[in-house]
Amino acid sequence: MNLPEINMMEIPSDIMSKMERFCAWQERCENDVRRKLTSFRLSESQEEAVLKSLKENGFLDESRYVESFVRSKVKATWGRQKIVAALRAKGIPSALIHSACEKISDDDYADRLRNAIKKWNRSHPDVENAREKLIRHLLSKGYSIAEVMKEL
Repeated sequence: MNLPEINMMEIPSDIMSKMERFCAWQERCENDVRRKLTSFRLSESQEEAVLKSLKENGFLDESRYVESFVRSKVKATWGRQKIVAALRAKGIPSALIHSACEKISDDDYADRLRNAIKKWNRSHPDVENAREKLIRHLLSKGYSIAEVMKEL
């Protein structure tokens, strides 16, 4: 669909500065920015112009967002499956997801899984069906059954 070219002068400067601050404060994906832009009630062509400007000026970069997201979620002991699902829900292209997940260090990932197991065991002593509950917990964190069984 071809949208008419919008002159940046047609976009209020306060909206542009708000969106720049929004993107500078924390890495954002295009989906997050689009959702925020809807609150300003801009036309579709104005929204596209804002997105284009944010990308051109380095405020919005999907690959940078994906790398940051993956890094933070691995640190928060999310498994690969949960990370991939969250990124897909945000409309991130599969190629970006795949390349970011390949950068996860297998050793670091396994260490985080082992630490999650230790933490769960410390906080759940004397639990009936502890092994099954631990497995369910780890699956809910996005680890695959193969990864979990390998560490147990």
